[in-house]
Amino acid sequence: MTKTHMPEEQQDSGDGEIAQQTVRTEPDLETVQRQCDEYLAGWKRAQADYANLMRETERSKQEFAKFATEQSLLKLLPAIDQFEVAMQFTPSLDGVPDNGRRTFETWITGLEAIRSLWTASAKELGLERISATGLLDPSIHEAVAEESHESVPAGHIVRATQNGWTLNGKLIRPAKVLVSKGPLA
Repeated sequence: MTKTHMPEEQQDSGDGEIAQQTVRTEPDLETVQRQCDEYLAGWKRAQADYANLMRETERSKQEFAKFATEQSLLKLLPAIDQFEVAMQFTPSLDGVPDNGRRTFETWITGLEAIRSLWTASAKELGLERISATGLLDPSIHEAVAEESHESVPAGHIVRATQNGWTLNGKLIRPAKVLVSKGPLA
């Protein structure tokens, strides 16, 4: 930084008193220009730092929102699993008398509507069920048991014991599956 004040000099004014005189010099144009360049560079760095901070803050908010969604969905998945198990055991209406059949049909239709709403909402949130068919993929399937099976080749999935899920392409829970050893020898 340029000094704009020179040290004070003491001079005798002739009457015995010492008068203080301040000598000032004007900064030269080159010094002022250098200061302006420094201030401008600092301002530009501050602007860039602020823009970076805003981007990082937005990224952090989005990551937090994703994490919060993931945790909430992980807590809901057991209830969805149980609902799916219950739907697998929907009773046949063959033996139900005609006067009670309409009530049960309406009830089953309502349950199917709930399943449909859940599926649409899950898809909108980026939640997708992992396919539990075909060849075992250790990156998305967790083999919980192995059994001999006549019609399913060795290394292929017989059935899922628990659905697996991805959220926006990220695995949040692998599918637990039963794997075929192939036919009995």
